[in-house]
Amino acid sequence: MKKIILIVLMAAMVVIGPVTTQATVMKEVVTQKQNVYSKQNGQGSIVGYIYRGSVIKYDSVSKRTIYRNVNGYLNTGYYLAPAVTGGWRAAVVTAGSLNLRAQPNASAKIITTLSGNEVIRVNISAMKNGWYSIAYNRAGYWYWEGWVNSKYVIRVDGFSYDSLAQFSTL
Repeated sequence: MKKIILIVLMAAMVVIGPVTTQATVMKEVVTQKQNVYSKQNGQGSIVGYIYRGSVIKYDSVSKRTIYRNVNGYLNTGYYLAPAVTGGWRAAVVTAGSLNLRAQPNASAKIITTLSGNEVIRVNISAMKNGWYSIAYNRAGYWYWEGWVNSKYVIRVDGFSYDSLAQFSTL
């Protein structure tokens, strides 16, 4: 009986073949301007730039980035915000500057000030009275604290690849 099971398992391995890792192309938003290189780990020549707010295709296996006519590798993935992760969505600050508050109201303590066109992540399932719980990126680290009024941000999870989420007031 053991021989039969062993033969069946070996035959299945031959038929199925080696297991390959499936590439997962994800929609990401760049949180700060980055060089794109011809080789991984910041090696090779710079083949282009990707600006803050760019909605890119990012292959999680090969680490390849594609944005418009720029195709290559970022030096780091620390400056990417997934367009969608669970209840979190990438968003961009549309105001010239925006106070990040400790509580979801305009009189709460100010934690920091976010700049115009700054890429943040908002928790859509935790919205309270029109305020989003957010995460913001500083020097490659995400800080999961604070609240912003939803009137001053726009979610970019619905933007198409190769879009640029930057805003100005006229």
